Amino acid sequence: MNRLNVRSRCYIECIVPVCENKMNLKPNLSFFCFPKDPIRSSIWIEKCGLDKNIDVSKRRYRVCARHFENHMFLNDLKNRLQPHAIPTLFIDLISNSLPSTCIDNVKNDLDNKKSNFLEHNIQDKHFGENINNFFPNTIKKKSYEPVCFVPNCKAPKDLPLYKFPLHNKQLLYIWLKRIGLSTLYDMDLYLHITICQIHFHKDCFDDKTIQLKPNAIPSLHLIDYSGPPDNCLTTSSYFENPIMSTTGDRTWGWLGSTEQFGRDAESNEFVVIPKSQLHNDKYTSSTQAAHCIIYAENEEKIFGIYNARAAVLMQLRYDGYLGFPGGLIDSGEDIINAVNREMSEEMNLNTCIHLVSYDDYVISHWSEKKKIALHFYKLKVTMPQLIEIEKRALLARDYGSEVLGTVRVPLYTLGDNYRGFPAFLEHKFIGCSRDQLLAALSSLNILTVEEINLALNTKI
Repeated sequence: MNRLNVRSRCYIECIVPVCENKMNLKPNLSFFCFPKDPIRSSIWIEKCGLDKNIDVSKRRYRVCARHFENHMFLNDLKNRLQPHAIPTLFIDLISNSLPSTCIDNVKNDLDNKKSNFLEHNIQDKHFGENINNFFPNTIKKKSYEPVCFVPNCKAPKDLPLYKFPLHNKQLLYIWLKRIGLSTLYDMDLYLHITICQIHFHKDCFDDKTIQLKPNAIPSLHLIDYSGPPDNCLTTSSYFENPIMSTTGDRTWGWLGSTEQFGRDAESNEFVVIPKSQLHNDKYTSSTQAAHCIIYAENEEKIFGIYNARAAVLMQLRYDGYLGFPGGLIDSGEDIINAVNREMSEEMNLNTCIHLVSYDDYVISHWSEKKKIALHFYKLKVTMPQLIEIEKRALLARDYGSEVLGTVRVPLYTLGDNYRGFPAFLEHKFIGCSRDQLLAALSSLNILTVEEINLALNTKI
């Protein structure tokens, strides 16, 4: 393990003046890098009260989650921001750090900055959200310019514009998640904003017209969606039950925007990406995800009979499939930072002790059908450390929601030549996680190629 990386990770702290939050002291608090977009980055710099000439491209400069209002987050865990979130919460921290005689002046100054910001940006489509929600009760009513509300849309202004499907709450939900808008705002907002024609696949339109089909959904040129372009029409399965059903069964809710990545993989759908081609546009233009196998050498005899070989951890996911800790990489996020973030969220991993680095790379796979690239890493620990990781996982932020349990892979075979590892391989695995497991077991010399093939070819 690179000790320098561990040290730098431990000393990452919030850059906001007077904020004392540090990553090593608050591992469950998220710290966000500055946006790569220079316009948004300059707004963050101004809001945080920083020198406008500061180089925030350095990864150590972060803003902690305490400075973002609830509607700025994509989930209840507050570890993923809306694509155009802005830090606005500073008063509480300032109040704790300044003499009481200064607090009123600071509040007045911030209110003035809010008003000026809104006055100049309320109609700026690049924010992609109802700007009144950034600063509640500051400005009550503003008209909206009839433009495409998709962030960073470069389409000509004379293209046809389409209103949000307010008549169908489930369809509206899918539109919002794909475009990157919050689902928490007042419905009045969606009466005024529109999406242009460039974001809809040709199959979305009635023949020889520019009229959208009733079940059309945007699928092109979107920041928060990089799946198949022809995944642009909802099927009846989306609407079989009301979205507000008492159980939620047989509906997708917000999961509908990414559910295609969890569909059963076809035979040979995932192909190995040669390491020399990882930066090929064909792969980098796809949705990116990173996962990790945690393992330890284990000389224990199971029941005093079977050689354990190693302790390898996998997860029971919320969808009933088996997989590895990890997930989708946020836009602009470094792949190593992403996998360590996911390990912290899903396993409560102490990244000041255990940290995945570029040297831990194992293999990458790509699905042309799903347009997703999956990168796989390894983390070797000792058996006592692995046991501690298993215990800590019960307190992870995602435990009980995204993750339903941690399991060890049985790497031995019982007397009937089926139960044990061969039977384990018969379970349902998400994406290419079974291929990832087998590749890791082979490359790490935990099992031989012959042992793996024997398990694969054994049937009950």
